[in-house]
This record gives sequence, structure tokens and C-alpha cells, in this order.
Amino acid sequence: MTPFMTRVADLVGASDEDRADLETPMPNTRISQRIATGTGADRQVALRAYAEQLVCEANAVLTSHHESGDHTLSLYDETLPSELAFNVGYAGRAARVSTTFEDGTAYGRLVGDGFESDLPQELEGPDALPDLIVRLLLESGTVSGATSGPAFA
Repeated sequence: MTPFMTRVADLVGASDEDRADLETPMPNTRISQRIATGTGADRQVALRAYAEQLVCEANAVLTSHHESGDHTLSLYDETLPSELAFNVGYAGRAARVSTTFEDGTAYGRLVGDGFESDLPQELEGPDALPDLIVRLLLESGTVSGATSGPAFA
């Protein structure tokens, strides 16, 4: 198992008491910055590819702990005329990672409850994705009996 799969297995296999003591991780974010279109597209594609890997790893663990397929993460893409986005969902919750392209620049954005900020935020990089997915699992209320803070929209 990968380190991320072990992390998810520890979460799913933890007792209700142990899960209640877990802190919901906040993925590292930064204030969204305008960058070159090519750089923005490269970042979005890298994030999306890594998200797919992590979702597959988490689902392998989740399906081994649940008899039904109701407890799996979803990953779906949105392709709009000037935006690339993907959504990671679990138990009715989702986080959306997008890059918008306009006037020769790209602009990243992370959207979901629990990410309130006066200024738009984006993931700091691919290393923030594992925490994003673990946060989604914890806040769904279906992996653990306790939630900590607002859930994703």
C-alpha cells in the first residue's frame, strides 16, 4: 500500500473514539495568482492527474472496508470555454479545483465550504491534494462519526 492508502486505511479502520480525536487537515493554499496560460494549464493537468491517482488509491481502501460501492470518492471534470475544472466528491460533498483562462493569463481557484477567504484561494500544489481528500472524507460524516467544522458544498 502507498503512504496515502495507509493514511486512508488508518482513518477508516479507526475506532469512533480515535476518529473523534483526529483533526481535519486543511490543505495548503495560497492567494490565487495570475500566471501564464501555459503554466496554468500545466498545473491544472498535473493536479487533475494526481487527483485521479489519489481517488483510485482511496477507493481501493474504501471498497475493501465497505461491502457496497456507496462509499467511494467520485472524480469528474468540467470543461468550459475558458475554464478547466475537476470535482472530487464523497457522500454528497465536493471540492472543486479549477483554472480559468482569460486575457492571456490563467487563474487557479479552490471552491468548497471550509475555504472561506476574503481573497480567492488555490491549492499550493499537488502536495495539498492528500489533505484535501482526507478532509473531504472526514467532513462527510460517513467515514467517521464526528465532523469538525463546516463541510464542503
